[in-house]
Amino acid sequence: MCAGWPAAFAATSDEVAPPDWGLTKDGGHIIHSSARVAWPRCVEGMQWTGQRCTGTALQLDHAEALAHVKAREKAEGIAWRLPHMKELQQLANQNAQPTPAGQTLLPTVGEGWCWTATTTINTPSFNAYSYNNVQRGLNGQNTRQLKFLHGWAVNTATGESHGDVLKRSKLTVRLVRPID
Repeated sequence: MCAGWPAAFAATSDEVAPPDWGLTKDGGHIIHSSARVAWPRCVEGMQWTGQRCTGTALQLDHAEALAHVKAREKAEGIAWRLPHMKELQQLANQNAQPTPAGQTLLPTVGEGWCWTATTTINTPSFNAYSYNNVQRGLNGQNTRQLKFLHGWAVNTATGESHGDVLKRSKLTVRLVRPID
């Protein structure tokens, strides 16, 4: 055993672990250290002024949101992407806890339903004898086909998520990128 090993890695009692969530110096981005990602504080279409988000939030359907991500990635050379459902839920849950300075991570103007990159892979089993399914004319075949029309969205004010949002619905877009 190395006698000096514990002492070399022991933390002093006055050391404080850095917070997992924080803001950049200019306040324009939210940093999630353990996930190694950065989020703009404002939704797409709005800009951070140093105190709040200004401008008009883009309302895009799912295909437009994906095209917007590609265009921004190409224009800036940064690997922007739509977040996954769990990432956006984590951001929403963290937003409910004020920072040490007493502010929330997301300005109120940026809260609401946002598109995610999450897709439905497993579809629930289909019950051909359910009156609801018979009444709506659903069968096992067209139920799977209908899932293609839906996407996942998260409400950043509450953390609630739904996987049955029509992809043609106009929602706000919040992007995320890896930390360099």
